Amino acid sequence: MPLGELEDEAMGKLLLVGVEGPVKAQLLDLMPPEDYKIETANSGFEAGIQAESLHPDCVVIDFGMGRTEAMLIAQNLRKNQDYADAVLVALLSDDDTASGFDRSVFNETFRKPFDAALLAERIRTLVGRKKQLA
Repeated sequence: MPLGELEDEAMGKLLLVGVEGPVKAQLLDLMPPEDYKIETANSGFEAGIQAESLHPDCVVIDFGMGRTEAMLIAQNLRKNQDYADAVLVALLSDDDTASGFDRSVFNETFRKPFDAALLAERIRTLVGRKKQLA
């Protein structure tokens, strides 16, 4: 018998924005589908649509999509009351951290290259903490 909304509340919901290649593949492998519902988006527009339907616990934004668009996505999520408590994780290059990057919008930042297993573990920890507080 499907549990519907109860099942949704138990699962971690993860939105990957602009995350591609090996990092995306490794996260999909490391975050089991029985524990995490994962959606992807490749633009700010797609991220808005996915966030509306998924109501993610965690949003991982890869700055490889462009710093301006990535920051705009993060700021829009923070402004929206529905996503104010979502965990935001930034995947940064050296260029993004070099010129006065404002980390205050994000709960966590990872500088490339990084170990996807560490990212997956950090997401599990942050989402687990968020679910305990809810």
